[in-house]
Amino acid sequence: MNNNYHIIRIQQYLNGELGEEEMYQLEREALDDPLLQDAIEGYRMQREVSHRRLSLLQQRLATRIEGQAKERDAFFFGWQRLSVAATACVLMVLVLVLLWMRNYHLQPGLASSAQVEARSVADDPVFNAVPAQGWEVWNAFLSSHTEIHAHTGEVVLVFNIDNQGRPVAIEEISSTEDSLVREAKRLLQAGPPWQGARGKILVSFK
Repeated sequence: MNNNYHIIRIQQYLNGELGEEEMYQLEREALDDPLLQDAIEGYRMQREVSHRRLSLLQQRLATRIEGQAKERDAFFFGWQRLSVAATACVLMVLVLVLLWMRNYHLQPGLASSAQVEARSVADDPVFNAVPAQGWEVWNAFLSSHTEIHAHTGEVVLVFNIDNQGRPVAIEEISSTEDSLVREAKRLLQAGPPWQGARGKILVSFK
């Protein structure tokens, strides 16, 4: 018996590649030859086991791939949502801080713990300058814009008023501290406009 020949015939038989007469002939030979019958059954079982194993492996592989895809999507969308939420929180906090800072600096008396007031000390008719919007508005500006918090004292300044109502040629007459002089001059130049030609004021830091 040619084993290779039988193997090829068995494979063709199992694959349905033989004609009816050849299949019938192989089946009759198997009835007379137990070894051939066992070989056919063995190849059939091997084919069935292989297909079952392949199918099982494919199912397991597909299930695993699907599970990994779900985990990856869940991880990605989870972190994406967390990132969006964190960004939104940071922006909200930033906006609140900016609004607080804006209101803090705009409201009189809240920008600093120091209180600054000014008044005219004109002892001569030549000093006729006054704040264009009144002393109340000008003093509110001083208290809300001063950068001096820890020092107290008084500064006397004299100055001229230009065509735009801005103080110029500012001179110190008396003071208790150089830092207060610099701050008083800065506030005078940065504050609201004035009316008149020449002014003399006392600026008090309390």
